[in-house]
Amino acid sequence: MKGYGIFNRTVKDLGLRRIFGNPGSTEIPMLRGTSDYVLTLHDSISVGMADGYSQYSGRPSLVNLHTLPGVANSMAFIHTARMNRAPVIITSGQQDSRHAFYEPLLWHDLKSLVGSAVKYSYEVKNPEDIERALKRAYAISLSPPSGPVFLSFPMEVMDQEGEYMGLDYSTPNLQILNSGEVERISELIGRAKNPAFVAGSELDQYGGIRELEELASHLGVPVFSEPLSSRATFNSSSDNFAGELPPASTAINMALLQYDLIVNFGGEFTLYPYLPSPLLPGKKIVSVGMSPSYKHGDCVFSNPKLFLNALLLKANGKWSFRKQEDQGNAGLIAREKKVMGVNYVLQRARKHFSGYTIVDEAISSSLLVRKNMGYSQKSYFTARSGQLGWGLPAAAGISMLRDKVLEIVGDGSLMYTIQTLWTISKYNLPVKILVLNNEGYTILKSFSSSFYPGVENSEFLSFSYNIVDVAKSLGIESRVADPELKEMDWLAQGSEAKLLVANVPKTVPRLFI
Repeated sequence: MKGYGIFNRTVKDLGLRRIFGNPGSTEIPMLRGTSDYVLTLHDSISVGMADGYSQYSGRPSLVNLHTLPGVANSMAFIHTARMNRAPVIITSGQQDSRHAFYEPLLWHDLKSLVGSAVKYSYEVKNPEDIERALKRAYAISLSPPSGPVFLSFPMEVMDQEGEYMGLDYSTPNLQILNSGEVERISELIGRAKNPAFVAGSELDQYGGIRELEELASHLGVPVFSEPLSSRATFNSSSDNFAGELPPASTAINMALLQYDLIVNFGGEFTLYPYLPSPLLPGKKIVSVGMSPSYKHGDCVFSNPKLFLNALLLKANGKWSFRKQEDQGNAGLIAREKKVMGVNYVLQRARKHFSGYTIVDEAISSSLLVRKNMGYSQKSYFTARSGQLGWGLPAAAGISMLRDKVLEIVGDGSLMYTIQTLWTISKYNLPVKILVLNNEGYTILKSFSSSFYPGVENSEFLSFSYNIVDVAKSLGIESRVADPELKEMDWLAQGSEAKLLVANVPKTVPRLFI
């Protein structure tokens, strides 16, 4: 069997139904016989679509990039997939290795290019490598912490004869319970005078949101969302939800000042910008999850859902704590009141898009997006890396798995990967897109006003363009909302993709402490 036949057979054997990609000449040998190829008009978009697809499905997805140019174009998205813990298998063609000595056009050491942005990388040497490398990559992508892997395929290997061996492979066991730690952590909670829980994105990944809600309700313990989470962490309609922790160390310290024990389930204390305050000095911190960072306090390697179930059995009739009257963050609430125009738009969106999966890339309004749209299982996704341009491709990828997806995006973020609209139109993907248009990079203006006053008025932080005309040219029906937002009804109607531009105030909110 030719190498490309082994490739196709293995992809089918692994159940990797779709290939997201933007091919070049070095990929043509491996794509012979390929079906269900989802074409994007920029390499990076294919990685973003696969990232969203994998996060929502919980399964690996397959990407095909064009050697050096395609991989280099996609590096920010590969990094984001790693930060999001998305099990994406990235493949690339490689120049014919028989003349690699001469460093021909398109040749590069691709393994060094992807570097630490992936969990595993390999360049195949012969046809027998193809099957076993793909199956190894599949398993590694799912192993905690899940994340992207990379395989390079020299052109000549695809025409060489080899054998498809039908190797057995197994996926990692994710049902891991560190039962020995359950008793210790339960005793810590029982002895605490005023504990608090922090919910992280792993609760959505492994399905533990309901269990934490039940435990928090039983004990009367407040639950904070981890700073800058990439997905839903907790049910925000719960009485125990205390709000989202800000990413700055001083602000986290203030929010958790009254608590003596912090138990973090599947989360991370992401920090930005730098502040000189040490994080949570004098506090007892315990982190439970499949990807403990070992940065803060005690770390317990365990599936957080299973660990919470075990804690629930221990907690039954055992402890209770007085609920706090005000568990929210006053600083965040005060800031939200300054951007009532965005609040109004999002409140209307919530009425029309209840039950939708929200993909958020409205960077300067993300606090308001999460507050208004709410959290629940598989209901919210954003890029953990701080990258722009991820949201629209991710929304497109998720929409291949469900028909209720709303992308909320800023006008600046939209332009990074606006070519995604062509893919959405071509494949009839049911994505609704709400653009919050403030004609500039408001997040940078806010950062500048807090730390580098005067820069926020710079010409290079403001711009405008005709979003509706651009979207229509790529095949998406689009409108601009009037002040009464009657077009929100139009956006919600039907299953076809639509884009609505809401012109919001250009005032700069104070987003940094």
